[in-house]
Amino acid sequence: MLSFLTDKKILIGIGIGILISTMLMAGVNINSNMSRSEIEQKAQSYGMKYPTDMKVIK
Repeated sequence: MLSFLTDKKILIGIGIGILISTMLMAGVNINSNMSRSEIEQKAQSYGMKYPTDMKVIK
């Protein structure tokens, strides 16, 4: 089933990929200081809608 993981080249490639992605993610600045209203405004700009904002035809 996982016989392809026995090849050393594949394992080295996976390890290098994990290291590169870890280094890239370490440099990412996550803005966690947003207020609730700022989060809602940003989500609405991405297309979020509240159920009360939508018309329902019954």
